[in-house]
Amino acid sequence: MIKKADIKDLNSCIILFKQSVKILCIKDYTQEQINAWLKIDKEKWEEKFKNNEIFVCKKEDKIVSFIGIMSDYKMLDLLFTHPNFTRQGLAQNLLNFALKNYIHKEIYTFASLSAKDFFLKNGFKIVRENEVKRNDQILKNFLMKKEI
Repeated sequence: MIKKADIKDLNSCIILFKQSVKILCIKDYTQEQINAWLKIDKEKWEEKFKNNEIFVCKKEDKIVSFIGIMSDYKMLDLLFTHPNFTRQGLAQNLLNFALKNYIHKEIYTFASLSAKDFFLKNGFKIVRENEVKRNDQILKNFLMKKEI
């Protein structure tokens, strides 16, 4: 079941994000990079949940995947799935759901090395390779764009 998230879903989504990054990104990033990525600013996440469109997918009343769209910036900001629920089409369903009523003609995302192939399969094209500094670690990702 997909539903619009509210602020009470924040902690569950942060936990899911951390589990996803720790397990699913280990082949693409060093442990030091993952540790840096996991150090999030909870206040910034609260702002994301208040000001953006966040949708969650629930199974057995637990959040197993979520997506965040920053429509004002034409940006897909978050898309994470719990490691126990990957390869079940949840991220695909969330992406399709979020884009169904999307009002712009294009959308951008910064895709991790681990997520790049998912976005390529969904019609996103690489605009450029990107590097982000987080807590003294450099993380490589890709600015990607999809025409809608």
